Amino acid sequence: MTWNPDSRTLFAVTDHPSSVVELDTEGNVLRVIPSDGDHDFEAIEYLGGNRYALSRERERTLTTHCIDSSTTVLPPATYSLTLDVNRHSDNAGFEGLARGRGEHALMVAQEKKPLRLYVTDQSPDALSVSDSLTHRASLPWFLKDISGLHYDRNNGLLYVLSHE
Repeated sequence: MTWNPDSRTLFAVTDHPSSVVELDTEGNVLRVIPSDGDHDFEAIEYLGGNRYALSRERERTLTTHCIDSSTTVLPPATYSLTLDVNRHSDNAGFEGLARGRGEHALMVAQEKKPLRLYVTDQSPDALSVSDSLTHRASLPWFLKDISGLHYDRNNGLLYVLSHE
């Protein structure tokens, strides 16, 4: 789930059927934006300027999409990046996204096997992989999986959600 400060609404993703859902601050569904395919959406993060990053777990793919107030069907990705990491497990891929410390930082959580937190850079038109993507974060020993991420820019804390 992500907050869009421009529209003052929340956005979430669903799979089966794959869609983006816009909600008000009371949790009421304002609209459902269906996808053109059956994607394994796991996370969404607002990047600014009506741009959103979506992660697809099984495909290990990050995509950016433009979604504005008139969007009724999820448009094709403006950029797509597939990472060839941990492809032996279908349901332990990219599970969480969060805007990072820098203006263009994007954190990507791999759910487990192995548990990893990647950091990459995104620009207004693309996601670019740098050497920082290969660095592992220091995560608590008791953490068994990552289900979601939130980076609080006000206090510099990364919140990691786990369901195991």
